[in-house]
Amino acid sequence: MHKEVIQRQYDEVIAKHYDVDPQDVIQRTIAASLRQLDDLDLLKAGLPPLRVLDLGVGTGLFLERLIQSTDRDVVPSGLDISKQMVEIARERIPEIATAVDDAANFETHFAGQAFGMICTHFVTGFVPMQTLAPKIWDHLEPGGYWSFVGGTSRGYLALQRIAKSRVLQALFNRRGVSAEGNLLTPEDEQEVKRRFEDGGFESEITETFEPELKFEHFDGFMEFAYHGGWLTPFVEELGLQRAGWLTRQFLNTLVFPVSDHHSIVIAVARKPR
Repeated sequence: MHKEVIQRQYDEVIAKHYDVDPQDVIQRTIAASLRQLDDLDLLKAGLPPLRVLDLGVGTGLFLERLIQSTDRDVVPSGLDISKQMVEIARERIPEIATAVDDAANFETHFAGQAFGMICTHFVTGFVPMQTLAPKIWDHLEPGGYWSFVGGTSRGYLALQRIAKSRVLQALFNRRGVSAEGNLLTPEDEQEVKRRFEDGGFESEITETFEPELKFEHFDGFMEFAYHGGWLTPFVEELGLQRAGWLTRQFLNTLVFPVSDHHSIVIAVARKPR
């Protein structure tokens, strides 16, 4: 997917809706990620200041919660492809150092800087782990941590079946459409561990979170999938954002309600000292 398309989707569609989090997936992943950091004693008071770089910082929700969850001083930096998302993050965390760019290019903005933790939360659908790993390695202090949150290809199984149905593809004149929107997601937790190890990292904690998703009707699906950013490429590939009243009624009769689940790996890896 082209960088310009992703920027447009986040700037024009997602940024102002992202924090709504209609199915509470973002908040629950943030809580799980912070729990992992706490289990590793990274949030204890008295430790040296923690320099954190959040790649795909979004609206700054994770960094805000991190700062609120510890008495340890946090020095925050963030990068995001969306200028609109970064502006919201800067309003939320005035002291944050920011850059606007693709996460694959983060080293050009933070050259010569080393961090105690680098976060990639929901960016590996666009930039694969194998691209990020060597760059993260180069910008982590020895003993530093990589906080990872990312969807896998085992999510949205019900939506994937619907997307591949003959009726839906005939309705929108599409073939071979995936509910993942051609994202570059890892297959599962084992692949995430393997990517860590291939990059020289030690896998500290990994878990898979599979929140249930319920879509009672088309508008509820669009709030989550399109405006919430979870499946925006898929929605635009089908053209669902342009669906008129008759098409929406047809989908409400034929497709919805739908129950599904996401599949998200939440993990922490460490760069050896």
